[in-house]
Formats: sequence, C-alpha cells, structure tokens
Amino acid sequence: MKNKNFKFYLMFFLFICSYLSYSQISNSWSQIELNKANTVNNISYLNDTEKEAVIILNLARLYPKKFVQIELIDFNGTKKYGEYLKDSYYKKSLIRTMNKMKPLSALVPDSLMTINAKCFAVESGKRGYEGHKRINCEKKNFAECCSYGMETGKDIIMQLLIDHNVPSLGHRKGCFDETLTTIGVGVASHKKWDTCCVIELY
Repeated sequence: MKNKNFKFYLMFFLFICSYLSYSQISNSWSQIELNKANTVNNISYLNDTEKEAVIILNLARLYPKKFVQIELIDFNGTKKYGEYLKDSYYKKSLIRTMNKMKPLSALVPDSLMTINAKCFAVESGKRGYEGHKRINCEKKNFAECCSYGMETGKDIIMQLLIDHNVPSLGHRKGCFDETLTTIGVGVASHKKWDTCCVIELY
C-alpha cells in the first residue's frame, strides 16, 4: 500500500514539475485538460517558450469557452507593454468568437515544420524584418503567423489570437482553422523587437 501511495505522489510531483516551466499557464486547468493540450511533452527540438505557445494555443482550440474565462478575460496586456488591450475592440471580438466556436483538435508538433519556422525566425531577427518575405529560408505551403516583441509563449499566442489593430484577423483565423492539424514553432532574438516567433500551421 505504501509503495502504491509513493508511486502516486511521485507521478503527481513529476506532472506538476513538468508545468512549472510554463509559468504563464493558469493553474485552473485540470490535469486531464493540460495533458490533452500538451502535445509537446518530451519533444526535444522545442524550447520552453515554444512549448508553452503550443500548449496555450491547444487550450484555446480545445476549450474555447473555458479559455475565455481562465486565460483571456483578465488579459489586458503584457508586463513589457502595459495594459494596451483593456478596452480593445479586438479582444472583445475574440471573446465573442470563442464563446460561439466549437472545440477544435489539438495541434501536433512537426520537426520539419519547426526547422522551417526557426529558419525564418532567425532570418527575420537578424534583418530586423517584419513580414513574410523570405530570402534564404525555403517557402513552404504553410499557413504562417509571425509575432514580434513577445517574450512568453502565452503572450505570443495572445498577440496572434487577439490580432489587435489587424483588421483582417489573419492570425486568428489561421490559429482557429479546423483543417490545420500540425504546427512548427521558432522563437529567435530580433534586432528591432528583441524577440520574434514564427508559427507554421498545416
């Protein structure tokens, strides 16, 4: 009996430790929900920021209504940029969208897509570039989202989902495209914005 209890507590401790690195994820999610969203567990080619971005995006896709309450409704900006989203029309429109949308499947990481994303993130960062035009990195038939100036996985995904001052809502639409099932993520330093992130979806 003692041995069984020890194994249980050990497994629980290891589970908690696996999420301590993702400090921006709310502790209001259940273990079952986090496990379903965590398609990046034991993926060695993603760093913690990139993994956190995938988990946050998967939580938004899997549990849109709950995500609004847990992660979005009180998110008004970042430590770096302040509460610039407090009265944002784009945040309000995201809340409306997520409260009406059906759950989507979790995105699964892909190593080749990640190589492609990291290549363009590094290239963009060295050039101080914003946009999708590539010079040396191969262009693939992926849906692509680029984030600038965000330092955590959660902040990256919130920037893309809210799409503040982006009338087309292209990033949001890509992230919530039900036909897309795989993801590649690359975070790099950026000459102008300090950091950038490229996300490839297919």
